[in-house]
Amino acid sequence: MAPSAGAPAPDVCAKTSPAPKAADLRFILRDATDVAHRRLDAGFAAYDLTRRADYLAFLMAMQAAFAPLEAWLDETDPGFLPMDWPQRRRAEALRVDLQGLGIVASEGSSAVPPPTLPADAAPGVLYVLEGSRLGGQVLLRQVLASPDPVVRENARFLRHGEGLRFWPSFSAWLCTRPVSEHEPAISGALCAFALFERTQANR
Repeated sequence: MAPSAGAPAPDVCAKTSPAPKAADLRFILRDATDVAHRRLDAGFAAYDLTRRADYLAFLMAMQAAFAPLEAWLDETDPGFLPMDWPQRRRAEALRVDLQGLGIVASEGSSAVPPPTLPADAAPGVLYVLEGSRLGGQVLLRQVLASPDPVVRENARFLRHGEGLRFWPSFSAWLCTRPVSEHEPAISGALCAFALFERTQANR
């Protein structure tokens, strides 16, 4: 997930909108963000989440991206969000986990301002946030295998939505969005990925 040492951080909200190759917005987003997704995954693979220091760094990186992105989604046109958006928010779970690890931050605080995007970019931003739940299941197993009880006891972020099938329901919602929204959705997804990469660059 992180750029190589010394590499410049990616341009947040870079506008790259290739023509769609599929008739489903979910797969259009998958294809358009594949490189960014792989790069991000590679960066986070460097963390050993059984170690408190690495887990703390991981949560701080997540908080630095989730807080501004969720703040932006809270203020955008709800017509571009699933009806259960409020139940999907995870910044508060991150804040509580960080507090359990000794880092106190006020609710919604972030050093990064919310992005400047059009409202119809929201499905793309959500695609990145909701998609992170899938990898989060793998990361949770690492956290729960930690010999450190403080690590194991502060996994609210990775546990969020257990049993609620948030990703399948989001995927179903995304399939109802018109393919004509692909350009702003791709911009939103790339903006979100770039913001996560920027948190990696600051590690």
